Amino acid sequence: MKAWIFIIMAVILQSLWGMVLKILDFGDAWQTIQKGHIFQAEFFVHTWPVLAYFVLGLFTAIALSQAYKLLPLSVVYASWMGLTLVLQVVIDLFFFKESMPALKYFFILCILIGILGLKLSNPNQNGKP
Repeated sequence: MKAWIFIIMAVILQSLWGMVLKILDFGDAWQTIQKGHIFQAEFFVHTWPVLAYFVLGLFTAIALSQAYKLLPLSVVYASWMGLTLVLQVVIDLFFFKESMPALKYFFILCILIGILGLKLSNPNQNGKP
């Protein structure tokens, strides 16, 4: 169970990372630095996504590395990516107001069923390799 907590943490961090990538503009950050506006509010406005990008990436890697120590690589990776995809679809729907065709719901459900199957079929439920 401990490994799945790390996977969920990585999913949330990765989804936040994806949101940061959607709003990140390295060009704006670089121009702010070139203008010398380092001690002004403009600097923070344009560079916080860059900082968030690196921090979220680091903490995602830390959470994943802990999960990889407890479950097989394939189970962790498939679960992490599948659940991240599902969460990012939810974020697109509710946060970014994206539309989604009905057939996509079916395929998202297939991903969730596959992840549940990986969790239930893991012969080593105690979290030790």
